[in-house]
Amino acid sequence: MYLKKFSLLLVVVIMSMFSIHNVYASQRFADVPSSHGAYEEINYLVDLGVIKGYTEKDKTIFKPNAFVTRGQAAKMVIESTNNKPLIVSKSSFSDVQVGTELSGYVESAIKLGYFEEYSSGKFGPNVPLTRNEMSKILSKAFQLNEDQYSKLALPFTDVKPNDPYYKYIAAIYYNGITKGDTTGTKYNANEAVKRSQFASFITRANNEKYRLDLPVQGVTVPDSKDAIGQVSAITNNLNVRSSTDSSQSTNIIGKVNTGTKFTLYEILSNGWLKVAYEGRYAYVSKEYVQYLEESGHVLGAADKQVKSFGEISLYKTRDVSSKVIGTFAEDATINVYGTNGNWYLTEIDGLPGYVRISQTTEIVVTPPDEEEPTTPPDNTVEEENPGEPENPSESENPGEPENPGEETPEQPEIPQLNTKTIGSVTVNGLHIRAQASGSSDSLGKIDRGTLVEVHSISENWAKITYNGIDGYIHKTYLRLINQTGSAVAGRIIIIDAGHGGKDGGTSSGNAVEKAITLKVSTLVKEKLEEAGAVVKMTRTGDTYPTLPERVSFAKENYGEMFVSVHVNSATNTSAKGTETYYSVSNNENEKEDLALATAINNQIVKNAHMNNRGVKRADYVVIKGQIMPAVLVELGFATNAEDRNKLTDSKYIDIYAQSIYDGIVEYYSK
Repeated sequence: MYLKKFSLLLVVVIMSMFSIHNVYASQRFADVPSSHGAYEEINYLVDLGVIKGYTEKDKTIFKPNAFVTRGQAAKMVIESTNNKPLIVSKSSFSDVQVGTELSGYVESAIKLGYFEEYSSGKFGPNVPLTRNEMSKILSKAFQLNEDQYSKLALPFTDVKPNDPYYKYIAAIYYNGITKGDTTGTKYNANEAVKRSQFASFITRANNEKYRLDLPVQGVTVPDSKDAIGQVSAITNNLNVRSSTDSSQSTNIIGKVNTGTKFTLYEILSNGWLKVAYEGRYAYVSKEYVQYLEESGHVLGAADKQVKSFGEISLYKTRDVSSKVIGTFAEDATINVYGTNGNWYLTEIDGLPGYVRISQTTEIVVTPPDEEEPTTPPDNTVEEENPGEPENPSESENPGEPENPGEETPEQPEIPQLNTKTIGSVTVNGLHIRAQASGSSDSLGKIDRGTLVEVHSISENWAKITYNGIDGYIHKTYLRLINQTGSAVAGRIIIIDAGHGGKDGGTSSGNAVEKAITLKVSTLVKEKLEEAGAVVKMTRTGDTYPTLPERVSFAKENYGEMFVSVHVNSATNTSAKGTETYYSVSNNENEKEDLALATAINNQIVKNAHMNNRGVKRADYVVIKGQIMPAVLVELGFATNAEDRNKLTDSKYIDIYAQSIYDGIVEYYSK
């Protein structure tokens, strides 16, 4: 009985202690009632020993609405981060007396990098702390890794991304330390911080329990690589908004006048454009701007129209690695506003961009007095096998190769120039150099199709004459044409027998790719050499050069053409036929790739009676890495019985080799 009474008394005493503590806590500061917004945060700092308050007229007060000074903030941040005051013999500042309590906190805060001097030689201990300064102090003191927030967008319209405090403000915002003003749209960077506010900020930084709900991260500030173009305003006082709601005025973040340019990021379906404005995403009405092309000008009148061959991409700049900003459907009519190298300047719904010339065909306008052909040429690439192809020998013009990719550009009539070998320029804007060096002086520029006399070739350089000008041209940009004798005499041709050694390639039954490709390639070499060509093979036996080694081999041997021979396979055994690839990647010689691929593919289809799977584009390593005309030939499918029988028949092995030879000769004959 006695024990029970004692236990009950002990419980009462303990409860009384808690009650007394709670009453004491609620009465710590007469000017901070329990209803105060920073009540818990202030008492948290009191319990940590960071703050004490003031005693006035026998009352303990905190002065929550007074501005916190730089000196007070220095003490609070040093105490809350468990750092120690730094004792010095000489003060670093003329307005901080050495030996005082303030001196130790100030010196420590400066050494730790939390503060900077206020003015020359002064700390400004009694100067109110600004919100800008607060953001940097807390970011540094509590190691918020501000750099990782430097590219995140802020909702504050008064903080620009180029503001030196931007990353610190972003750090405390995304860590739930502040949300800005009551509207959440302004930060008021130069406003002084109240004591109650700083108590809240420092408590949230120190203890995640007190942090605000974190904003959604991942919304970045505009990055130029994501842009799709540019526009300019065509009216004065154009509203720039933070959202697409034109019914409210609170989302207006700026006004601009006629001629102001914006980087464009998105065209919205509701008539608005997403643009960059003062370092953040914003919106302007499409009705009051005009699109600009890459040079910053409005598109003029179209020069001509062309057709797309297949579905083709509209690129932001003249580079296939640039952003794709649109797509033309197959056989779409494309307005051409200019030509730059291998690119056409065009537009989709007004948005300017570029398409590759090689993926378009000219629109031929037939004069009224000429009769329309009864059957247009069929340039369709067949992906599947609809049946046996027509026998080319029965066609009206068996001497002209079919072009499964696009119409082969018309070649200029070759005049009888004064040298045995002439060169047809394969690109626009090609420099004639004074010496055999890319850094040598330019003697002028010539365009695709221009013919030059070739006197000699040394490694990669051709000594030429054009219109009385003697100079040098990199031979990679010349289709070298022999005016007499064999079309391939003297040409350096690289033949790549696919796979080899440890890499057998595909196989089915008695068809093994590495063996087939070597047999065909060796025969091609023999035929070319007999016609006077210089032929280099990436492998002559059952070895395995790596793919990069094959690319390097071609360059080291000053190759003028690269043909890689392969055998195809598919899970569907009905897949059959020949297809030839050239690279997707930007290549100034892509028209030459296409011409060579077309010639070889059509010769194999015709001579070996193969299903025509067409000329296609893919970035296989051995052709992607070449600038010289380069193609990859898939002779047929080892997995298809009909093709396999041909691939393992010595008669057809010779036909494949002869067809590749004929395609190469055809290429050099035009």
